[in-house]
Amino acid sequence: MSVPDVSPLIAALQALLNPSKVDEHLVCAGADASDAPGEGPRTFLLHVRFNEDLPKIEDLARYLWEQCFYYALPRRRQLALKKEAEKDPSVMLRVGKAARDAFIAFNEKNPSRASEVAEVLAYCVVQHYLGASQIVAKMGLKTSSNMPVHGLDGVHAKYENGALTIYFLEAKLAKSANGGAKDYAESASNFLSNRSQYLREYQIVSELGNLDALEEPERQLALDHFDILGKPKLHRRERYIGIICYSEKKYEDKLTVTDGPVDAHEKHFTATYTAKHGHHRAAALKHLKNNGATPRKCMVFYVAVPDVNALRKSFYQEMGVPLPAGMEDLDGTDEDEPAEVDQLEAVVTVALEEAST
Repeated sequence: MSVPDVSPLIAALQALLNPSKVDEHLVCAGADASDAPGEGPRTFLLHVRFNEDLPKIEDLARYLWEQCFYYALPRRRQLALKKEAEKDPSVMLRVGKAARDAFIAFNEKNPSRASEVAEVLAYCVVQHYLGASQIVAKMGLKTSSNMPVHGLDGVHAKYENGALTIYFLEAKLAKSANGGAKDYAESASNFLSNRSQYLREYQIVSELGNLDALEEPERQLALDHFDILGKPKLHRRERYIGIICYSEKKYEDKLTVTDGPVDAHEKHFTATYTAKHGHHRAAALKHLKNNGATPRKCMVFYVAVPDVNALRKSFYQEMGVPLPAGMEDLDGTDEDEPAEVDQLEAVVTVALEEAST
């Protein structure tokens, strides 16, 4: 049996990648390799860059807002606006309005949702650190009256190691790393235990995703790889990604300002934060196992900021609209509980396997 040529699929997914410079605003303080030993999950620690002794939270908020053109708008609309702007630069005014309107409509439909800035962050992080293209613009779909409020925060994909890897994203804003990990694990469990929702996500990709912006035959090849019922023999793997943006109290542990190296403060925080790598991985592992997940099929990105509420407010300031009415500050404990990993074997890890069969 001949091996199908997947080079057009690889090129097509690469074409869907958008410009990403999130590493200009975030530092990676720790990252597990794909072949790292242990139970998992692969865990990454990211934090905001510094301007001498000050975390650049406003700069991150501005960058995230600028990325909303790519995150919030479907690929075809992006291309159409770009083409129009080449002929008439004044169209760029409509570009910002289109992204802004998507967020306003989203908040009107989902007044209790507080993770919108985390969802944009998740898009940027997975694009850059995993090199995985956004397959569907979920923001636009969540504003539709015909779409359910609940669902994944993102679907990305990359062809690697002989298979299409599909990344299902859950984004969380939290007051603590442990609280965010717990929320992520519960959301992942709810998704994986709901067969109809699982299949609906694949249907959304096929019918409403960014693949329709591809040319033939690449478009059909990509659609075939997302047709899990009609094309079951094609190689796929699924990974469940948690992007947890949380308030980290270690930002309060500051060095004295001197006329020495300007990056001393950032390096000091990076070293302090890196020391939490094992603790944060263990916390995620505990919650994933408690919720019946397979940790080796999961990845967790912890993004430490001084205050998630300040980031969210700065994001809306960059957008040029007031914080949505009724959207209160996130509360809850600021402390992370000890990350002792549950050693009981009573948790049956069947949710992921059932979802993939």
